[in-house]
Amino acid sequence: MRTILYTKDFNENIEESVNIILSPQFYWIKKIDIPIKKVGDAKKIAVSMFKLDGDYIYGSFKLGNNFFAYAIKKNLDLNIEKRYINSIRLAQTEFYNFDKINISNNHSIQKIDDLLFCFPKKSDGEDIDTILENLKLSNLKINLFYSSEDRGLMIIITTIFLLVNISLGLLIFNGYLGLKELDSKKSSLIEKNRVPATTFQLDSILMDLKQENEKQIKIRKDLQYILKTPLRRGDKFLQLLYRDGKFFVTIKTENSFDKYFSKKFRIKSTKKGGIYKVSLL
Repeated sequence: MRTILYTKDFNENIEESVNIILSPQFYWIKKIDIPIKKVGDAKKIAVSMFKLDGDYIYGSFKLGNNFFAYAIKKNLDLNIEKRYINSIRLAQTEFYNFDKINISNNHSIQKIDDLLFCFPKKSDGEDIDTILENLKLSNLKINLFYSSEDRGLMIIITTIFLLVNISLGLLIFNGYLGLKELDSKKSSLIEKNRVPATTFQLDSILMDLKQENEKQIKIRKDLQYILKTPLRRGDKFLQLLYRDGKFFVTIKTENSFDKYFSKKFRIKSTKKGGIYKVSLL
């Protein structure tokens, strides 16, 4: 698999899976000088080391005996389709063992006090193409598309989905056992009291249980459809609620999902200030 260095001048048309190394032009990097024993501690102070406006992803890593903190603009718009991106890494971690690298006729990457920076001039270092041909990548990858907050929300949604499925499964199973038990009691009563097999009360109870099962199965299928909403980069669920036979969904997005939801539900939606709300019946 090919590895490429992504710079602000990158204009190659990529139609294959690649590993991307981000030029120092795309991130902020600092060396942590205060005493730190583990990466987990470094992550806790990473945000406080930068004073940046806007949404950024913060993180830290260790190289040799030094800890580093970094900040990257959230959902960085790369000129490569996401399906072709196998991994994203920082020049700081992948080129740390090089002091000077020529990345074009007009730019170079150089190390200063253990930090790699991009300079608008050529150096006497090695050529980037030669380095990439023999480069062994590190294990330090960057996730540009989901922040820790997004991942936390996805974990919550997944957990809720699993709990709902387990609950519905138990409900259906218990309903099945209930039907079997009622059917057994019905047969016993019919035999004992010699009443007709079409006793209205017992048939009505059985019908109610079957309808409840069908209702719960529909709720599960509707929930699965909602969770497959084709969110785009930067979109995320803010609320998912079921009440009085309706689903209430709130999504942070600049887009409208009316066309998607109207395929399965009667909808009533509003969109204002980057917030999309919809009730689904």
